[in-house]
Amino acid sequence: MHNLIKLELKRNKLTPYYIALAIITIVMTGFIYMIATIAKVENDLQFQNYENLLKIHTGITFIIFSVFSVVLFSKFVIEDYSQQRALLLFSYPVSRTKIFFAKILLIVNFITVGFLLSTLIPNSLFFLTEKIKPILNGNITTQIIEFQIIRIISYVLAIIAIGFISLRIGFINKSVSSTIVTAIILSVILGNVLVGLSPNIYTFIGVIVLFNIGIMFIISTIHLINKMEV
Repeated sequence: MHNLIKLELKRNKLTPYYIALAIITIVMTGFIYMIATIAKVENDLQFQNYENLLKIHTGITFIIFSVFSVVLFSKFVIEDYSQQRALLLFSYPVSRTKIFFAKILLIVNFITVGFLLSTLIPNSLFFLTEKIKPILNGNITTQIIEFQIIRIISYVLAIIAIGFISLRIGFINKSVSSTIVTAIILSVILGNVLVGLSPNIYTFIGVIVLFNIGIMFIISTIHLINKMEV
């Protein structure tokens, strides 16, 4: 599997996506400070609350990475399984399932690490500067940090699930646009739901259920790939 992932990296360079990831992290760092500053200047009590601030910051990052993930799925999967490229893939002396899993594993790892960096770095910097020279009133409690950790884990699973579902829908007609549109719709709907809920066992169970649905969509995609004729 490791060799297959290395092969994917040779065929599809990730440099533009690393640059995009760095830009997203910088932008989201600026975003959390911007919201906090505006809330203080405008005396907006809603976003002077650390919990609400983290909710909106993580929610926006969630939508961005939901779309980012399907861009990668489209590049590494949908485009590669078009008629001409599929001929090359199916010529490898490796099972189709293993090749597909290598692609999925590469994308999932990239998106997971990327989302963690784009949330934990801004959050950590913000928490640190709030301890030194706070913008908002109040205290950053252990509960706020625990809720944010649960929220981040839940969002990672939700992003992966949205990517799997969108990939399956886009794979039907090999359409990048339908893959991205599906991801946007799902991420906006689910993002609004998750932002409106507090992290708890029921929310986490709901995300786990969604993740399992995503797994079923991936299994269905594997069946399609194994039945493809070129």
